[in-house]
Amino acid sequence: MNLPPDPGARPNPFEPPPVGSYSGSIGTRSSAAPPASGEAVAALVCGILAWGCFPLGFLALWLGARARKAARENPSYVGGEQLALAGMIVGGIFAAIGLLIVLLYGVMIVAALGFHAFK
Repeated sequence: MNLPPDPGARPNPFEPPPVGSYSGSIGTRSSAAPPASGEAVAALVCGILAWGCFPLGFLALWLGARARKAARENPSYVGGEQLALAGMIVGGIFAAIGLLIVLLYGVMIVAALGFHAFK
């Protein structure tokens, strides 16, 4: 004897959902974001590594700009625009700090030569 389901009853947690209720279908492109480009990942890695080697900051800026341009031109196939922007920001900060340190060293050497410290 099959009784009609009670309207206040909770569904059986062990019963699988009905066929076709899963989201998405086979063979069609899902609405998920496209994967991040390799240049975007490389920009972030170079930006972080610029902490110890400041020329990598300039490389992060260049790679990030290329990755952002590619993501804007082909948004359905290339992702990672925010990742590239983060790499550009971090790389730019470390590159600027490194450049200031190199300039400070140069000023100190010129000042030392001006005061005849190496005679």
